[in-house]
Amino acid sequence: MAVKAIRPTETFTKILNFFHLICSLVGADLSNDNYRVNIITVIVILSIIIYFIFTATTVASVFSEDWTYMLEASCMVGSVLQGCTKLISAFIFKNKICGMRAELERLYAEYEVKGDEYVKTLNKSCERMWQVTKVVGQMYLYAAVGIILTLIYFVIATTQKVYVMHFFIPGIDVNTQTGYLITLGVHAVVFMSGAFGLFAGDLFILLFLTQPMLFVDLLVLKVKALNEAAAQKTNAVQRLLIDIIEWHQYYTDYNKRCNHLFYYIISVQIVTSGISIICTLYIILMGDWPGAYMYILIAFSGLYLYCILGTKIQECNSAFCKELCNINFYDLDIKSREMMVLIIMKAQNPVEIKIGGFLPLSVQTALKITKTIYGLFTMMIRFLEEGQ
Repeated sequence: MAVKAIRPTETFTKILNFFHLICSLVGADLSNDNYRVNIITVIVILSIIIYFIFTATTVASVFSEDWTYMLEASCMVGSVLQGCTKLISAFIFKNKICGMRAELERLYAEYEVKGDEYVKTLNKSCERMWQVTKVVGQMYLYAAVGIILTLIYFVIATTQKVYVMHFFIPGIDVNTQTGYLITLGVHAVVFMSGAFGLFAGDLFILLFLTQPMLFVDLLVLKVKALNEAAAQKTNAVQRLLIDIIEWHQYYTDYNKRCNHLFYYIISVQIVTSGISIICTLYIILMGDWPGAYMYILIAFSGLYLYCILGTKIQECNSAFCKELCNINFYDLDIKSREMMVLIIMKAQNPVEIKIGGFLPLSVQTALKITKTIYGLFTMMIRFLEEGQ
């Protein structure tokens, strides 16, 4: 009995449904055409407001006694700013996000009927998205659970009062057991809202930024079909060549739109991750926050996750240009050769995802930032040694 092949559109729909579920848990499923602001959205927004107000009042009250507390409080500010940027960008570009999501759904439906090779390529893309989603989800899960378990350990096994976040609630005395538990409860709600919010915000960015790899895989099949038609001198050569040219234009336009949609998100993500890493390293040196060891994993992951995707897009740009060069030019007529020369010239100047509009989003950039962080870290060590 033959096993029924899995349709890529079905798998892609399952991925989107999972994304919709995670985003709906934080009231921010803005890729849904029927999205409306709900009570969960209000709770998340209130959590962000509570965090900023209470953190500001806490820093103001403690700053005169210990200025270093401002550095401790600044650790999670980076993650909160990332969440705010993702939420605001999602509201601003809601229609464009919905349009690109629907566009990808149509693309999968269009190409899955073109043959087994296309089905295999589309399923490969879906598997790639699942793998990336699992890795990012596990990253947030392990870090969040690690911080919570560390907190539980200190509460149960020691008399030391530790906190998930660095703010206190005005009017609540943390020196009492009731006040301490209330503060921890508020911290937990704000922290979990932030963790789910960051994960939800990353999902659709990952969805869109992993598609260039699919576009390259589909180009390989298109070039193969063109070469076969050109070798046989069929009438389909001109149509297939125009299809490849249009595909290159679509690929370029897609990257431009991604650059526009995620410009602020990516810039804030990279900058705030770097600042959070520096502040967290300082706290680790001081030994004031047990959760710092887990949180720094989130900060480093936030820095490298997008940069790895940026490097993948750079590799896709190179692969796209290289695949265009795999077209058998000598089997084409003169007019078709001239058209391909122009397209290859354009492919050699591809659209890249930028940080702040000038730095390329790549692992190389992340390594430069890490090198700068290391330099600052050594300065902090010397500063602390001199202070002692």
